[in-house]
Amino acid sequence: MRRAVILVALLPLASRADDADAPARLRMRQLAPTAAAGEPPGPHELVDARAELQRRFRDELASVSTPAGANAAVASLLAAAASEPDRRLKWLMLDEARELAADAGNAAAVSRTLKLASASFDFDAVAEEYRTLNAIPLRLLDPDRAASLAEAAGQLGMRAETDGRRDMATSAQLLAMRGWERAGNIAAARAAAAKVRELDPGREPGRR
Repeated sequence: MRRAVILVALLPLASRADDADAPARLRMRQLAPTAAAGEPPGPHELVDARAELQRRFRDELASVSTPAGANAAVASLLAAAASEPDRRLKWLMLDEARELAADAGNAAAVSRTLKLASASFDFDAVAEEYRTLNAIPLRLLDPDRAASLAEAAGQLGMRAETDGRRDMATSAQLLAMRGWERAGNIAAARAAAAKVRELDPGREPGRR
């Protein structure tokens, strides 16, 4: 219900014909642990940590029904997560921050949250960032937020390309193209479309 309340507040600012296809909000998925970063905690490990999260951030989480309140909560959660020694609580802080940032249409905060999470936990941060950004309905964003989403998606596409994930890179660049279109930056939208054609020569960016 949180997303519905926040995005209603954004509605007068913003149109995207395909947002009905956007995936539902998901909890961050996880992969097998590596030596550098440990596996994220499972649901059964988070019961006590969730209660502590609600206790520590009661005031912030009570004010997330507006974009301003959600963004303030994101800032508090990220600041606390940076130095949180309890891995279970750290994961919950970051996951909650990611969801709230998406709810508020704050793509830059989504990227920051996942960057911080990937430094401590082993999960597919590239795929998670794409899922989260793609779930933000562009029609509800003003041009500035749409441009921010386009920038984040374009950078994500470059990272995916560097990792050899061409399908993911293509999808991210398509999202960047739509974001630039929503922002009214036609030159940037054309550049993103050209990148899509470079990644997938048989792909027509204007068709799904």
